[in-house]
Amino acid sequence: MHWTLMVFAAAGLIGAHLLRLPLSGKLVGNVLAFLAGLVIVALGIRLVADTSGIGRTSEFDQVVNAAAIAAKDDPAPLIVFTGASFSRNGIDDERLTLALKDAGYNYRVVSLSIEAASILERDAHLHQFMKQTGETPAAVFVEVAREFDTRPAFFFDNSKFSTRAIEQFDVNASLWTLSGLLDRQCGGTVGCVKDVVFLGAHSALNVLNVGLLSKGEHPSDADPKRAFDAHFEPRVDLTPAEIHDGLTTIPDVEPVTGPYWVSEFRLEQRAKLSDDGVKTVGYYFPPVLSPDDRAYASGLCLGELDGLPCFIADDPALLSQLDGSFWLDDEHLLDPGTAIYDRWLADQLIASGVLETSR
Repeated sequence: MHWTLMVFAAAGLIGAHLLRLPLSGKLVGNVLAFLAGLVIVALGIRLVADTSGIGRTSEFDQVVNAAAIAAKDDPAPLIVFTGASFSRNGIDDERLTLALKDAGYNYRVVSLSIEAASILERDAHLHQFMKQTGETPAAVFVEVAREFDTRPAFFFDNSKFSTRAIEQFDVNASLWTLSGLLDRQCGGTVGCVKDVVFLGAHSALNVLNVGLLSKGEHPSDADPKRAFDAHFEPRVDLTPAEIHDGLTTIPDVEPVTGPYWVSEFRLEQRAKLSDDGVKTVGYYFPPVLSPDDRAYASGLCLGELDGLPCFIADDPALLSQLDGSFWLDDEHLLDPGTAIYDRWLADQLIASGVLETSR
């Protein structure tokens, strides 16, 4: 626990003492006074915590710190991939860096990817990484996936009321999530009601600093942990037929635009990154067995993201190489499959023309 939290605790006790009511009073008045004191003290603590850079650290901070160390150790221009577990299992940034350097492209690839990370959580930690390193990436590639576009509150299914859940729903993320829920991206009326309730609860816990005392430290002090999570044994028994059918089914792909809330967010994100000096903002989607999920990502590249670098793992030549025992489950690769995908991704980066050769 950071030493300044003792100061916060003392401030809370003093605030509670100063804002107390006389012993005789109406219940409603006592409750309102308690709530007012709670909010005032919590906001005061938040102001001090934000000023000193102390907050709730999570595994994502560990990933950022590992990426920051890799960037510091290699002065080459940065290529940053931000994604969820598709990318955490699918992108070995060290392997991809080596592939590019071997081909004459002196870049350092870093991955800021973690399970169930929404586009909002990923964006916040991308900017944390840029601020922490003082480096502006030459290129940023953002993972696109249907389940996150169509479910802005997806994290509530994964780990609600966790440190990561509370930490990510600040005012900005809450407003964007609410925009998505108002766009009915929540699985029906019942799902929308549940997500709105959870959103309100997590936003309140964020504002009131719940979890700060147990995780009160500078994000840069969290123990570094690489994003890449290699696996060598499947966790789901997929039959060869299931794998083959998933990879060889070629769905119809039509140009699509993502739900309004996320297409607007992507537009704003590109504008901010451009203002920060990022030359290239592109998109990608790692291999999965679901033809529909691949079709959605491919449709985005033809529609909403037309004209932008877009690397969707729907290349039949790539998928044919993955037709075998390369799958952790139907959405994630084992390490040998990751090696195949990373070689393909390096070729796509080179062919796109967004990189400058060092030879």
